[in-house]
This record gives sequence, C-alpha cells and structure tokens, in this order.
Amino acid sequence: MDDLYKTQEPEVVAETEPEEAPPEETPEPFSEAKSEDEVETPSVSGTVHISEDVIMELAKKTLSSIAGVQPASQGIASKLGIGRKASDGIRVSVEDKTPPFATIDVYILVKYGLRIPDVAWDVQESIKNNLQEYTGYNVRAVNINVQGIYFQEKTPEPFADTRPEEEKPQEPTPSNDGDGETEKTFPPEMEQL
Repeated sequence: MDDLYKTQEPEVVAETEPEEAPPEETPEPFSEAKSEDEVETPSVSGTVHISEDVIMELAKKTLSSIAGVQPASQGIASKLGIGRKASDGIRVSVEDKTPPFATIDVYILVKYGLRIPDVAWDVQESIKNNLQEYTGYNVRAVNINVQGIYFQEKTPEPFADTRPEEEKPQEPTPSNDGDGETEKTFPPEMEQL
C-alpha cells in the first residue's frame, strides 16, 4: 500500500552535445533554387500625398468640436488669394519631406468669459493630435490667432404683435347659413368702403 503513495522522481537525463550538421552545399551560380532568405518578396513603391484641403477640413472639423470657439476670417490677404490657401479661419502649409511636416494657422473668436490661453492651448492640442492621428504627418506648429471675442447670442423670439386688441386687424371669417353659400364678414373699417 505504501507503494501507491510514493511518487516517482523524474529521471535526470544528461545533456549531450548536439551532433554537428554537415556543412551546407553551396549552390551553383546558375542554380534556380533559392533558399528562404533569398526569396524576393514583391514590394510596392510610390508616395502618398494628402492634399492641404484634406488637412484643412480635418482642422475645421476639430475646431468646430471645441466649445467656446468660433472660426474667424484671416483678413484681406486671404480674401484676395495672396499667400497660402485659407478657408474658414484656417491656413495650412505642408512641407513635403520625409516625413511630411504641416504648419497650421488658426484664426478664432473666443467666447466672452473664457480664459483665452486655456482655450488656445485646447485648440492647439486638439488639432495637433487629430492631424497626427489621421494623416501621419508631423505637426510642426499650430499657430493660434485670436481675432476677437464673441458674446452668447440670444435666439430672436418670434415677432409678437403688441398692439391693443381693438387696433389689431381682424381677418375675414367665413360663415355658413346652411344654404351652401359662404358669407364673409369684414371688420367695421372695411365695411365702409
């Protein structure tokens, strides 16, 4: 019974030196057989260029998602087409190097009551991170130009007629006597005509 509870100790096997493999035969120079290391894999070559318009759209989308900021115009130079391409408060320039670098100029209005340096930093970081994530381009700089502030605008209420009841014009109301004809009644001012 004691034999059942005894554990067998594993046998220790002495490690032996592996036998040396015979030297590989060198392939003949005109042999068509190639080893795994020599197999050529097809590769695609070319470049990828992302348009400045695409980068501008990504920056605009990012800017629109930041609370307390509105795009502003860049000034008369951009309206006349002088200088770099600009649209809706954003100008982009790309240096086509390896890797490409982008510089973004952002023109904004900041909501009254917000701390401008904090908002500007949020805009810089958000645009930089999104552009690097979506394009793979290195962002050299995001230059923030605060053009002004804006106030929370109230939505205009619908037009309400504030005249007293007796001064308000009455619309004609149709009346039906049951004979199939509709009689119209007019306000007293119009009956005099």
